[in-house]
Amino acid sequence: MKNVKIFLLLIGASLAMSAQAQTTVPLYAADSLRPALDELAAAYTSARIEVRYGTEAALRDRIAAGERPALFVSTGVHYPHSLTLQGLGGPVKRFARHHSDEYGLVLVDGSGEEAWYFAQFILSPQGQAILAKHGLTRGASALIAGK
Repeated sequence: MKNVKIFLLLIGASLAMSAQAQTTVPLYAADSLRPALDELAAAYTSARIEVRYGTEAALRDRIAAGERPALFVSTGVHYPHSLTLQGLGGPVKRFARHHSDEYGLVLVDGSGEEAWYFAQFILSPQGQAILAKHGLTRGASALIAGK
């Protein structure tokens, strides 16, 4: 009986530690991307993706004013690129297209490793398949299966 109690305590402690260990990745995104990003966030199991939606201009201005989400996702490349030019983000990744519009994402300065992994998930064949269900085609930075 004592061994069973110890075993149950160890299982409980392990579950509590794994729940606490999951990282939250804050992401700012354009309102129009809500259905696709909600599905991407739900499909990504390595971290909890916390998305704040709004207009791209307002979200970009909030980042420029000092807020620090890990990622900024836009239905264009202009706003993410402006953050890059100000030294507030890395290179813009063109993750999707809709007609002739290129959609961009940028890792915001100070973002952690898990944000990079989520960006890679968006660019992966699995992430691209989710985006395709929402009418978007593969962006120039998207990863090709097996590469």
